[in-house]
Parts: sequence; structure tokens; C-alpha cells
Amino acid sequence: MYSALAPLIGAVITVMNDVNSRFSGLVGTLTSTLVIHIVGLAVVSAILLVKRENARPVQTPFYYYLGGFVGVWTVFSSMYAFSALGASFAVALGLLGQTLLSVAADATGFLGRKKYPLRARSLPGISMAIAGVAIMVGNWRSNAPAMLVGLASGALPGLTFIINSELGRRKGVFRSTRINYIAGLLTTILIIAAVRPPVTSLARAVEAVRAAGAAGPFLVLGGGITGVVVVTAVNYVFPRIAAFSATLLLFSGQAVTGVVIDAIVTGAFDTRKIIGTTVLLAGLTVNSLLSKRETAPAARQDRANSSS
Repeated sequence: MYSALAPLIGAVITVMNDVNSRFSGLVGTLTSTLVIHIVGLAVVSAILLVKRENARPVQTPFYYYLGGFVGVWTVFSSMYAFSALGASFAVALGLLGQTLLSVAADATGFLGRKKYPLRARSLPGISMAIAGVAIMVGNWRSNAPAMLVGLASGALPGLTFIINSELGRRKGVFRSTRINYIAGLLTTILIIAAVRPPVTSLARAVEAVRAAGAAGPFLVLGGGITGVVVVTAVNYVFPRIAAFSATLLLFSGQAVTGVVIDAIVTGAFDTRKIIGTTVLLAGLTVNSLLSKRETAPAARQDRANSSS
């Protein structure tokens, strides 16, 4: 069930990033980030009024509360990558960054997670996935700065997912989501206070409000609402499967949705991106099949031992 849910979460992530990027283009990055976190905090707080959660009496280190802080930089990097590279290319680079992080997290048991050592059987699938990304790249030299941001836009949410999912095990899924948005909102406010953008005059403030109103309810509310869906769903899925498997499954939904969004925006499908996505998805399939072949004998042995 969790493996089937992960691609759907990936599709929502791509829609969320596209909505956030469009909203940012209308009102600015700082304003859009502030609105996203206010809306998200309001939505999850309303959910907690209806659904009560009891926190487990477990000591929680401070770094489990940093998911929202990391998430703010995820929003910034995703907005820039989507606007500079397009949805499917940004998603592809995000996968590469998140893959590297997830492999390291699985191998080391990062933040107390169960260890999933990298197996030789996984290498063909990983290689095909990376080849799919390379096919999408095109002229990488001209896009080098944006590509680095694209890599970060994948690694940062991977880190956020791990932190939030581990906090969710201790505090409850929705409570940890609310903590995520509180931390993100405070971080955004601190950034605005440090940067001091020129919105202090009444004229500029009115202009920002008009821009937000012109964006429409879908762009204003969409990023915050889909963000709550993503964070909550990830809190369910990530503790239950390997981070690397979750990353690949998430991306299968992200990649397909990214190609569709680009086609809607441009009015045509990009052949190179379709081929790259196909190769990447083939890599995911190979990795999944080889992993099942590896675990099947162990499962049969466990059943034999239990019957004896």
C-alpha cells in the first residue's frame, strides 16, 4: 500500500512546485513563501481541531524540529529550478539530489532509521535512472548554476521528509506537520526581517495585495494545501519503506506529471524529456524487480523456519 501511495505523492509534489513557482512569479518569492506557510499552518491547525493526536512520551532531540527550516530553502530552490529549467528537467535533477541523499541515509541509518545497505543488485537500476536524467539535461554548461540549485531542490526535501517522518513517529503525523509549518513560518519571517524587502511603503504593500488577489484562490491557497497533503502523506510513508525506494517511487509520479505539465505549458511534448523519463522509469522497474528477486529467497526461508 505504501509503495502504491508514493507515486501519487510524487505527482502532488510536482503540482505543488508548479503552483508555488507560478505564484512566486506574480507576488515575489518571499511573499509567496510567507503565504504558503500561513495557509499550510491554518489548514493543519484546522485538521487538528477535528482529529486529536496524542504525542508519545519519547525524548525528542532539537534537530527533529528543523524540518520546517529546511523546508523553506526547499521552497526557494524549487521555485528557482522550476522557473529556470522547466518542470520535467527540474524534477529530474531533484531526483538525482534526493537519490544521493536517500542512499546515504539508508546506508548509515540516518537519524535512527532502519539501515538498508546499498546492494550490488541496485546498481543497474540506479545507473539507468541517472542515464535518464542525463538524457534530459541537454546543454548542461549553460544551465550549470540552475542545475546546482535543482540538485539542492531534491536533496533538501529528502532531508525534510526524513526529519518530519521521524518526528511524526514521536509526536503524531499531523502534530509534526504543524510543527513543520510553524518552524517554516518563523524562518520565513526571520529571512524577511533580515533582507528587509522594500514593501514598507503603503503603495508597495497595496501592490503586493493586489497581485495576490489577481493570482486567484488556486494559486494563493494551492501551495499551502498541497504542502500539507505532501508532508502528512510522507510522514506516513517514509518510516515504513527504505528512503531510496521511497525516492524512486516518488519520482515516478513526479517525472510523469512534470512531462505532462511542460506539455500543457508549451503545447507540445519534448521528445528528449520523454525518452529520458522512459529510461529513468525503466531503471526504477529494473531496481524493483531485482530487489524482489533478492528478498524472495529470504522470505521463503523465514516461512520455512517458522513452519518448522
